[in-house]
Amino acid sequence: MTATPALTARITDEQWDRYFRQGFLHLGQLVDAAELHRLRERADDLAVGRVVNPQVQVQLDTGGRYEDLPEVTGQPSGGTLRYRKVQGLETDELFRAVLRSPVLAEVAAHHYGRHTSASLFRAMVMNKPAAQGTVLPWHQDGGDVWALDRDPLITIWMALDDATAANGCVEVIPGSHRLGLVTAQGSTLSEEGARQFCPDDQVHPLEVPAGHAVLVHNWLIHRSGVNPTSQPRRAFTACYLDSRTRNLLTGEHFPLILGTSTGPPQPYLELLRAEHADRTASAAAASEYAQSLKADNAVLQESIRSATEYARSLEAELARLRAAAEQPAGEVVGSAGGIGSAGKLVATARGGLQRARVLLGRFRPGQQ
Repeated sequence: MTATPALTARITDEQWDRYFRQGFLHLGQLVDAAELHRLRERADDLAVGRVVNPQVQVQLDTGGRYEDLPEVTGQPSGGTLRYRKVQGLETDELFRAVLRSPVLAEVAAHHYGRHTSASLFRAMVMNKPAAQGTVLPWHQDGGDVWALDRDPLITIWMALDDATAANGCVEVIPGSHRLGLVTAQGSTLSEEGARQFCPDDQVHPLEVPAGHAVLVHNWLIHRSGVNPTSQPRRAFTACYLDSRTRNLLTGEHFPLILGTSTGPPQPYLELLRAEHADRTASAAAASEYAQSLKADNAVLQESIRSATEYARSLEAELARLRAAAEQPAGEVVGSAGGIGSAGKLVATARGGLQRARVLLGRFRPGQQ
């Protein structure tokens, strides 16, 4: 990746002051034209499955309500360019090189301290497909919904295509990060919260040329609209964490991107992992046992069905033989011997019916 002025120049104190007042800072050009072209191609190739990466996930864009978006899935085979998101890009060599840019290392060190390393919560391409896109409502990137032991503070947003007001660029409320998180839960603001904190006269469009980046504070309230133009509007975005941050659901750290390792796991985490492994094994055994019970039940149900059919056939045969035995001897077989034979058949049928009922009772206790 070719160095540009933004990659080599330090952020000035004046720029930091402006950032902390407004909650965002234009960093300038982060990649050159050739690198930009490669990143665009890689994003689309990953989205449609031309380049395979098992750790990458894709979300399609339906152009409807944000609440109705489909789930993120693995890479499709023969996918579509009408995707909304490609995530897991910290595992892609081209995007990983961008994530380690010197200016981004400086940003992380300024926020989290030069004594600690930086990890990634996520790295992804967000897309507003041509003549489409899903409205992303006012929200903040943080809160309990993220399930972290400390709040992430910084996101880098780099345009892969020119981002303008005309094609649904990100819109922000300057200075709103100084409110902190407006709810402990974080994420999407309620309608009342949007009315309170996002008046129309304070909305600012973040227009960014392709290849340029913006530093955004995670608590800055922001949104984006649809893209009515004939070209896609793609952007690469990454959220950096203090490397000591843990996932509250697993106790795990996140992928390291800048600096050195955070050291060996804590002893309690090893105990949790062992307990999790035991419970996973128990769950697998329970699932296998449940499947075996289902199979046994299917066999029993088939046996019940067969026994029921057999019992009914014997009952029908018994009824027929009874009717034959009650007719005058001449009409049945023409002799006493014939009547005796019919009687024997009736007795045999009765015995078979009784055995069928006993068999059926074994499968349906209490219903003999």
